[in-house]
Amino acid sequence: MPKIRYVQSRTVVFITGIIFYFLPFPLSGQLPSFRPPVPAPASFNPNLNFNPHTPPPSRRHSWDDNYRRNDEMVRRDMEQHERKQRIQQQELLYFREVIAFPEFSGIPGTEYFRTVREKLEQMLVGEQPVNLKSAVYLIENAYLEDKLDYNRFDSEIQNLKRICLLKMKEEKLDSDDPLAKIMMIFRVMTDVVRIKEPGTEKQLVHYPMKYDFEDYRCRNDMTNYMVSKLLSVNTGQCHSLPLLFLILAEELGTEAYLSSSPSHLFVKFRDGNTWYNAELTQGAIVSDDFYMSSGFIKSEALRNGLYLQPLDKKQLTAQMLTDLTLYYVRKYGFDSFVKESLGTVLKWHPNNIDARLIESNYHTARALHAIRCCGSPPKERLPLYPQVYELYNTMLQSYAVLDSLGYEDIPDEVYRNWIKQTESEKDNRENRPSPIKQIGK
Repeated sequence: MPKIRYVQSRTVVFITGIIFYFLPFPLSGQLPSFRPPVPAPASFNPNLNFNPHTPPPSRRHSWDDNYRRNDEMVRRDMEQHERKQRIQQQELLYFREVIAFPEFSGIPGTEYFRTVREKLEQMLVGEQPVNLKSAVYLIENAYLEDKLDYNRFDSEIQNLKRICLLKMKEEKLDSDDPLAKIMMIFRVMTDVVRIKEPGTEKQLVHYPMKYDFEDYRCRNDMTNYMVSKLLSVNTGQCHSLPLLFLILAEELGTEAYLSSSPSHLFVKFRDGNTWYNAELTQGAIVSDDFYMSSGFIKSEALRNGLYLQPLDKKQLTAQMLTDLTLYYVRKYGFDSFVKESLGTVLKWHPNNIDARLIESNYHTARALHAIRCCGSPPKERLPLYPQVYELYNTMLQSYAVLDSLGYEDIPDEVYRNWIKQTESEKDNRENRPSPIKQIGK
């Protein structure tokens, strides 16, 4: 899943000019002395008015040039200093007013997001029943600007549901058993399933869904995040695979729950009072220790319920609104829609870590935008710009919230290696102790 990093603001140092005043003669020592030559008698002129203290013409000309140059330097420095003061005064007057931030509500396509948000909010307050299949379709269709075919989307889900029911009937499993339904969904998604077409001699074969290692963080293509793409190409990642599992559970009338670990989603289900985890990227049932072994789950995060907790229906709907917000940010950017949506999410699920990360990025984007608008001053000058300084402090507070919740980012390379390691471990789990437990066929 998409993740967020801490951003440091740029610092620009303002240098104030220093004015130097130069004198045309040394501050110490004697003035140059001049002794006129004794004229020859034939050329002596008794009316000559000669001043022995007048320097030679060439030296006097040099001193005049120095005076003029120094006067010009002083004048330029004073003008530059006054110009900087005027600019700073104008900046202070300007930035004491409200800074305008980007707003994308007028761009064609944003109306789809507003419509979907309204429907998700109706699910949250009970005006509409919670329906995950509908929510996922609406969210992906908004990003694709109303170009996603619902009939095709639904028919592929119905086909998977039919395969589950036919296989359960073929193996004489109780179609009313909640755990049997969960196990069959798991098999259909993670194993090769062969069934006979009723009334014919044909055999239907469904192949397991694979983890897509290409752009699994969806930095280049957000459709890699989508259930609709998983249904189309049979490959997905830790966002689309669990959501499809939950949609099938909803269609079959059984209970399963979305849960998370750092940068990862999976499915929780239970048999009586015992909880299990369906790790669809590995095709295995795993314990909580499997996720704890990543080393990126702090005790504070567990105490605050960030990870390994099953989401109820309201929290799941809030998570869908978080997804809608993330799609909006990737397509347009940060604006009032993001702020309003996150406010709703955090009302229903205050410790939703994905929403908190988007919130932190939102405050960072606003603070950096304002700082750039006033010329990227150094941190110590920010109090001169009241609104900018307030935004800067809000940004820092959002970082402090993440720290207090126990959030720690998992690096891309660590996550990728973890996925690959558990992939190879899946094939050899019978040879050594492992938190991964193979499903019986």
